[in-house]
Amino acid sequence: MTMVAVTEGYRMWAPTYSEETAISSLENDAVKALTPTLAGRRLLDAGCGTGRRLRSAGAAIAIGVEPVPEMVAAGVAVDGPLTDVEIVTGDVRHIPMPSRAFDVVWCRLVLGHLPSIGEAYAELARVADYGATVVVSDFHAAAVEAGHRRSFRAGAKVIELEHYVHRAEDHIEAASVAGLVFRDMRESAIGPDVRSFYERAGKIGEYARHAGLPVVLTLSFRRER
Repeated sequence: MTMVAVTEGYRMWAPTYSEETAISSLENDAVKALTPTLAGRRLLDAGCGTGRRLRSAGAAIAIGVEPVPEMVAAGVAVDGPLTDVEIVTGDVRHIPMPSRAFDVVWCRLVLGHLPSIGEAYAELARVADYGATVVVSDFHAAAVEAGHRRSFRAGAKVIELEHYVHRAEDHIEAASVAGLVFRDMRESAIGPDVRSFYERAGKIGEYARHAGLPVVLTLSFRRER
């Protein structure tokens, strides 16, 4: 397995990143469960990748921030031009958006790539309006402890992206310091809902070993001050 820096890794991963996986499917279900109705609301996806989740969000305003242009280009190549969605180049630690600009803020499977999450939470809180919902997902610490990695295949190589473990209490503490109030949490585990991903890959034996393992941590917060 080859370890690479995050930005370079996502450049390499971009051509195949839009393919749904067991992890991304579980994460999407959890985010949907913790996100309020988006109709009429202003939505920011900080670290939006290919922008695929913004396409069907149904928000009045949908904006993505992404530091790797190749990811956005790959999304357009697979799904066509983005309609009614704006994507700007930026980093979750320095979001190029005005303060109090959004009613809902997503940050999905991003913060695990950062050694420290306090600065990112300060930015997520800053761009959230009063009363806004902030939803953050991360690779679950239990998955890392079980040997899972943020990785993908590039030809014959397995590429692992730089990753750091942040537990639920780390997220909640960083969010609190930033002025966000913890509301709810989901710990999504491998189970029947994603069995088909293993079956299609011919890895049903791995499914039996992974069943019940939490792989995605998703938390929701509210900006109240």
